Amino acid sequence: MKPLFRIKLALLVSVLCCCTSVSADEAPQPATNSSPSVVDKIEKAIEHGAKAAANGIKKGVTAGEHGVKRGAQAADKGIKRGVSAAARGVERGATATAHAAKTVAGKVGGASPAPSPAAAQ
Repeated sequence: MKPLFRIKLALLVSVLCCCTSVSADEAPQPATNSSPSVVDKIEKAIEHGAKAAANGIKKGVTAGEHGVKRGAQAADKGIKRGVSAAARGVERGATATAHAAKTVAGKVGGASPAPSPAAAQ
């Protein structure tokens, strides 16, 4: 596993453990119209953090899937380009071989030797 994923997973597990232990140890609060207690605020912060961590893990997994998909597409494109380059190479090699065979056949067949490019100029 990736180190960042391990950290997120450990944070999520610790938040969930803390959340369950706080709610188990908590005494019932009296129903008054006063502002929320510190414990309530902490509980809500822990819940918010757990949701954020879970959302972050989901986003990380999604990003990983997209990365794998893009890598596969890049590999596919690379393979296609390699095949195309190999085909061009084969064509150029065949053309060069045909040209060399024609030149050799002309020299062996008794035809006049072809002038060199330097002498032609």
